[in-house]
Amino acid sequence: MYFRHLINLFLCTLVFLLPACHSDEKEFMTPKPGEIVVDVNVNEYSLNGTVIGKTAADISNNDGLLIKPLNDEFQKIRMVEAKEALRKGIPADESKARLHIDENLPYGDFYKVLASFGFGGFSSIQYVIGSNFKEPLAMDMPERSKAPFSEEGINPFRCNQARFRRGIDELLEKTSHKENLTEEIMDRRIKDTELLIECARKYINLSLSINSKGEGFSYALGLNETGLIDGEKFYTYENLDDVWKLIEGIRLRRGMQDKEDRDLIVVVFENDILVKNLAPVVKKLKSFGYKVNLAILGG
Repeated sequence: MYFRHLINLFLCTLVFLLPACHSDEKEFMTPKPGEIVVDVNVNEYSLNGTVIGKTAADISNNDGLLIKPLNDEFQKIRMVEAKEALRKGIPADESKARLHIDENLPYGDFYKVLASFGFGGFSSIQYVIGSNFKEPLAMDMPERSKAPFSEEGINPFRCNQARFRRGIDELLEKTSHKENLTEEIMDRRIKDTELLIECARKYINLSLSINSKGEGFSYALGLNETGLIDGEKFYTYENLDDVWKLIEGIRLRRGMQDKEDRDLIVVVFENDILVKNLAPVVKKLKSFGYKVNLAILGG
């Protein structure tokens, strides 16, 4: 009798949960005004329920980041929005989007879709990996009208430019003679050094890189904890729990709490890692209070 009661209870719970799960999926996948829905599975991808193309041909085998058939549809939508905004005499808003992606697709494919959203001018994306429609993840894309690509003041864009030039300079010094350096080049190097000193004081540059290793993964957490040029250090682990312990410690360090990017982390996944491994990492980092920016190796 007790066993039969348990079976009945299980069946009732299952009957209750299935409509709830279906409701979450329907809510997420239904396009709303000013918002589109892209669905990418292992075979094909669609926009607002209309199949656009094949995943392998258009995404997986695409050497670039821009998915052209998807971008073409985005531009059509943006054109309609721009005309409607012009008719109403108001600025065209940055569009929002929802993305569902199959958990068995590689991270490289997922990143190409995100990049295409960025090229298309979408500023806010909610995304679901696999079947967890109840807890969608969110990402803010750089808005074209507010992109922090200023050549003035100290900002991540200028810091990254200076780091890139410094790397090129170090490479050239190994292959060129110092007498080839002009006064203009020397002056630029001095200014870059002064800028990088301020960048190191201002930013932690926290990053988490995840790579395949045998049957599991390896993790590298990078940050500039010294506040000095070339002060970036990497901690490598094979257990993700060790990464979380280190991050907990970093969050408590007084010197780190004053950095402007203290709540920002860049997560870098190897291209071939399946996206089902991404969701738990992003959720955990968000529980720490981080805004997560995604990047790709070699991208």
